[in-house]
Amino acid sequence: MDVRRGTIGRFPCLELGSGPPLLFLAGLSPEAGVDAAGTERMNASLLRPFAHRRRVMFVNRRSGLPRGMSMAELANEHAEAIRSSLGSPVDVAGISTGGSIAQQLAADHPDCVNRLVLLSTACRLGTHGRMLQRRAAARVRHGAPRKALAVMAAGIVPPRRGQLPAAVLAWLAGPRLLAGGDDLADMATTIEAEDAFDLARCQSPIRASTLILAGGADRFYSPELFAETARLIPDSRLRVFEGRGHITVTTHPEWAGEIERFLVPGDAAPIAT
Repeated sequence: MDVRRGTIGRFPCLELGSGPPLLFLAGLSPEAGVDAAGTERMNASLLRPFAHRRRVMFVNRRSGLPRGMSMAELANEHAEAIRSSLGSPVDVAGISTGGSIAQQLAADHPDCVNRLVLLSTACRLGTHGRMLQRRAAARVRHGAPRKALAVMAAGIVPPRRGQLPAAVLAWLAGPRLLAGGDDLADMATTIEAEDAFDLARCQSPIRASTLILAGGADRFYSPELFAETARLIPDSRLRVFEGRGHITVTTHPEWAGEIERFLVPGDAAPIAT
């Protein structure tokens, strides 16, 4: 199934399939948009399980984010994109940082979100995730983008599993990753917005029916944070995949089936894995 390129509001997107829309909001990455090398290859496998009956769209942050932009402002841009391009409430899935945006979107703009899927994300960042992202953003703001990449790469790798080699590889890859002129300022702005995000402080609760898929070994969000997230969203269900970390939830053989059954109750077709 071919990947198409399109636009939703101010966001370029990748698309697969046809049918009712399913909008995926990307996690934190060094690149803005969807044109960076590897973006299509890495994310097509995320979209394909649902494209047999859905128009699945993947959006990443746009470039040119003004410094000081809040999570509410980021969510507002996504709401405007949904209203202008899709015209009705849609099912939304948010991954990691994209899940923080998706929560704010569902809380502030209930007319835009039909059902909500949260993957490897919670009501606020855990201590490890917050400290890691703050360190990366600080290096960006001090003009050291390659050091920021090294910090992020080392932080993703579990302890004693190659953190130093990961940091070195990210630092060496810096010139290639930044060749498009992206100085990571957009990433730092997104980090700073997420740092202040807390679902418990949103003015309105999330009313959309919500599925939360989490890893029991996620170092960015604790099991207590996932449980708190479920409590804060009245119509929600939490599924924890034991032994899975922050980036391995979508490698569990049941992750896509869980989403399909949630989105199409009683009419779930087999999922291609």
